[in-house]
Amino acid sequence: MTNVPNNVDLQALNAYRKMKSLATALFILMVFVFLIAKTFETKFLWVSYIRAFGEAAMVGALADWFAVTALFRHPLGLPIPHTAIIPNSKDRIGSGLGNFISRNFLQPDQVKRRLENIDLGKGISDFLVDDEKRIKFSEAFAKALPRIFSLLKDGPIMDWLQSSIKSRLQVSDFPTLFADGLKLLTVQKRHVKIIDLIIFHADLALTNYEPKFREKVSENTNWLPKLFSVDDTASNALISALKNSLHEASNDPNHELRNSINDAISHLEQNLRNDDELRSQIKAWQEEIINHPQINEYINGLWQSIKSNLSNMGNERQENLIKAIDNALKNIANSLANNDELRSAIDERLKIWAVELAAAQGNEVGRMVADTIKSWDATTVVTQIETAVGRDLQYIRINGTVIGGLVGLIIHIISNLVFK
Repeated sequence: MTNVPNNVDLQALNAYRKMKSLATALFILMVFVFLIAKTFETKFLWVSYIRAFGEAAMVGALADWFAVTALFRHPLGLPIPHTAIIPNSKDRIGSGLGNFISRNFLQPDQVKRRLENIDLGKGISDFLVDDEKRIKFSEAFAKALPRIFSLLKDGPIMDWLQSSIKSRLQVSDFPTLFADGLKLLTVQKRHVKIIDLIIFHADLALTNYEPKFREKVSENTNWLPKLFSVDDTASNALISALKNSLHEASNDPNHELRNSINDAISHLEQNLRNDDELRSQIKAWQEEIINHPQINEYINGLWQSIKSNLSNMGNERQENLIKAIDNALKNIANSLANNDELRSAIDERLKIWAVELAAAQGNEVGRMVADTIKSWDATTVVTQIETAVGRDLQYIRINGTVIGGLVGLIIHIISNLVFK
């Protein structure tokens, strides 16, 4: 068997070869019919009709064999003009096919018209609701992810990640986000636990700092008060007052210290919204952080970590990934099934994307098809087309044999009636 390109459908190729053998066998049969009939024609008058059929059938078979063969190669290897049409015109065929696809299938108006009566949202919902189909898709997607990620080039992906994340961070209004966060904490009383934590650590810090505090008081006290231990008394009084205040604040939700902290938080929130100097300072910090080299390193490491985790998954991690994908798809399916508005919105968005994609890439797809065909060698082009349509072309040879024989028979009958 001759070498066959890897991307050829072997089943279709075998079907073509069987039909080709059948057409050739039919021609050989007509040769035998003609020879036998020619031998006995003089002895039996009616045999001449069989001879006429066989003779014309051979001519029809040879004519159509030449026509079909001339499409793909030179018949009998002879460089007859206007033969081997397809290999000699593969570049033109590629361009024509690419233009045909882009003009007839990928123009925005055509895509929009074809999608008008298709409910893509419902199609996705019906697919995802089917447990068997959804699980199979989840398994296939999980298994394909490492391969997909391995095909992606790191440079463009990391550039895109950095650009996307940084641009998102740059347009974010951090001062307002902080202010909104503080407001959310205070409105829902979630900041109370934070205040409790502040008071606890203040008390802990005071306890830990007490020896140092006494030392500082002693250093700043003259010798005479020290003689009467005034410094120790002052230290004891001050530390005791502070601790008592912290203990009271920890137990009293309306303590002045808590109210002071609440006022400070509220004041900070207002400043974050209205203090231009503070907002500018925070935005400057924001810009400095975004452009810090460690941010780039973090983003690059994030991408490498994702690739590494996907490429080195064991059975258990892969099962977890499949379950995660399946659960996500199940949630999407439930949302689509129970929310007509969401399903309609997704259907509309998918159609818009399809039209936009056709507008942006339709001609590019046509060029890709043309370039792909142009890159093939003549043998590959011939094999691909013969595999696709060769089986049907062999019917032309069979029909030519039969029709040629019938026409020859009719001509023989008419000539006998007219000239005898």
